[in-house]
Amino acid sequence: MTVSDTVAARVREVRKRRDWSPADLAARCAELGAADLTENVIENIESRSARASKRPRPVTVDELLILADALNVFPVHLLVRPDDGDKLYQVTAAVTEPGYRVRHWIRGLQPLRRLPKVGDVRRLWSEVPPEDFEAMQQGQCIACGGRPPRDILSKEGRDDGQH
Repeated sequence: MTVSDTVAARVREVRKRRDWSPADLAARCAELGAADLTENVIENIESRSARASKRPRPVTVDELLILADALNVFPVHLLVRPDDGDKLYQVTAAVTEPGYRVRHWIRGLQPLRRLPKVGDVRRLWSEVPPEDFEAMQQGQCIACGGRPPRDILSKEGRDDGQH
């Protein structure tokens, strides 16, 4: 199963759990500026893993992000099933890792696999914003850096009590 197959299956599962039709999801995507994700395109994406003989095009990163936003889920939950824990996940044709490790990697919490060299570790963390790296070093949440939720929300210009 490819990453696009997983995304397709997860989109179908979440959409059905929301009791939405493909047309409902297409309408929501259009509201968010992705009118090209029509009902027909969504049906084609969702049927991806069901048609082994004819492989539709992969789900693009742009589509992944708009579908996650339209379904109101974090992109990681479309990329890796939440209940996959120790189940092996095919990242690439040559890389397979447990689902929990892939989820942590996507979230920026840990490397995908053990990095054998110090230089590899430094390179991995070189793209992490300094405040996130510092929060991680102190064992704090990357999203909030250990600050109370209200501080984060006021920084983002909202104060709805959600973290």
